[in-house]
Amino acid sequence: MGTTVGRIIEVNGLKIKAKLFELLPPYLTTNGKRESSPKINAYVKTKIGVDTIICQVDGEYSVEKEDEVDSHYLDLSVKGYLDNGTFIQGLRVLPIVSANIELLEECDLRCIYSDKNNFDLELGHDIFDESKIISVSLNKLIPSHIGVFGNTGSGKSNTIAKILSSYSDALSASTKQAAKFVVIDLNNEYGGNAICNKERKVIYKLSTRKDSEKKIPLNLDSLSEDDFVVLMNASQKTQVPVVKTAYRSMKEDHETGYYLNYLKNVIKNSRRALLNSIRHHLENYIYGLEHLKWHSTAQKYYFEVDGQKHYCENEDGEKYLDELIIKVPGDPLDRFVFELYFAIAKENENGVNIDFIMPLASRAQKLVDDFKKIFDFSGNFENLFDNKSKNIAIIQLANVNKDMKEIIPSIIATNIFKKLQEVKEDKDSISQIVSIVVDEAHNILYEGDSSKPTHATILESFEKVVKEGRKFGVFLMLASQRPSDISPTIISQLHNYFIHKLVNPSDISIIRKAVAYMDDKAMDFVTILSPGECIVSGTAFQMPLFVYVSQLEPIKRPKSENVVLFGEGGLLQCEDLENTF
Repeated sequence: MGTTVGRIIEVNGLKIKAKLFELLPPYLTTNGKRESSPKINAYVKTKIGVDTIICQVDGEYSVEKEDEVDSHYLDLSVKGYLDNGTFIQGLRVLPIVSANIELLEECDLRCIYSDKNNFDLELGHDIFDESKIISVSLNKLIPSHIGVFGNTGSGKSNTIAKILSSYSDALSASTKQAAKFVVIDLNNEYGGNAICNKERKVIYKLSTRKDSEKKIPLNLDSLSEDDFVVLMNASQKTQVPVVKTAYRSMKEDHETGYYLNYLKNVIKNSRRALLNSIRHHLENYIYGLEHLKWHSTAQKYYFEVDGQKHYCENEDGEKYLDELIIKVPGDPLDRFVFELYFAIAKENENGVNIDFIMPLASRAQKLVDDFKKIFDFSGNFENLFDNKSKNIAIIQLANVNKDMKEIIPSIIATNIFKKLQEVKEDKDSISQIVSIVVDEAHNILYEGDSSKPTHATILESFEKVVKEGRKFGVFLMLASQRPSDISPTIISQLHNYFIHKLVNPSDISIIRKAVAYMDDKAMDFVTILSPGECIVSGTAFQMPLFVYVSQLEPIKRPKSENVVLFGEGGLLQCEDLENTF
């Protein structure tokens, strides 16, 4: 039986008023055991027969009376009840006037703050009472979409790392293949031994400035025609048809003779506009046209050799046509660029304004150059975790240009979704789960940008994960300091939320709308939370909880600490100024 501290004097729906027997000190000692007295956001209980009702403390106040002892009151709200050692949110019976209110016992606390299994993640402790340890069931948390939000320095990175580290530690060697994490690391914070020992994860430190030391394995066949349209950021009316033509020609993989015959026919049929376009766009691929000239009177092509004209339609001109050389690239990506130039040349002959199409050429070459630095197209995406031997893949993007920072996560998310969808269809059950972790998610998952028509398609790949991924074992965990910038579709589909300090009204508003499990009273605390503190809410928690997330050991922390200027080890105490400006 818990310590009795007062009794109920008023019941108004779910709102309860209780009178304390006396003004309580911050802590009580009962049977030699130290207990926390009822504080704002703490819990107490009351009983009706065999039913135990759990209430939360919403407020406290005193009424002063002359010549009398002051009276002390608590405002309570019903949160749920205990049923055979399990906390149930909701209402079965209402408290009654005159019923006692008691402090929660340790067994009661375990029902509210943790789950009755052996796979709990110990998050930290209650903000208002350090003695109360708060845990969450990994079984409920990991197979869910998770949002971690908060201002810079509020503790988001530590929360993510703690979840991933605890889960990774809970996996045995035999189960690591069944549970995987892919961390999209925009600022290269999760390298080294962050989260777990570096031997237990694979790190892709990607760069578009030079060849990446370790490239992402990807079968080029996994990129569809529509994927290339997206990657090329092609506009619908003029550019999309050209990209699709180039892609299809690349897949057909014609022999060199196909292009030579095409070129010969263009010359013989005097298709001047087309040939001029081909010569302009494909000058780095075609050899032997330096002596080819146009006879304006005859309206024919000829080769001028040693002052002699050899018309292409005649037999003596044929031999020069046979000496033409076209070097068709063997690499599929270079082949795409080649085919794109060919497609552009054909469109030019058709009278299409080339100015609308030409940006594709430079865009394609840049895309191919970036892809070769990042992807290993001789590999297979299934080997992302080094032949399945590890369960965490870190995709570091700090040295990647802005366009590729969006493209790479989209390709990864799409391929993970496709793979697990195939696994589900093959085995008719989920045999593996993959969580995609996106740090600084507002840089990737922002709402549509009219200047980038294909961003909607990139965003769609993640919206598909958050809407349909659960059926196939694909989950999304994202962190952001600006939740208001993220697609509302994604925010609204999350199952569990870790809300660190937020001060921007737009960010607070979007969280209020998205998190149905949190009331206004809880949200009022969001602006005053200290670093490491957060409000947790969602399907993995019995009710919103105020938690200080304990710090990981230093070696496992991500490299996102605040800069210290003064004092021991401070930046301004540093004497080693080599390699600085």
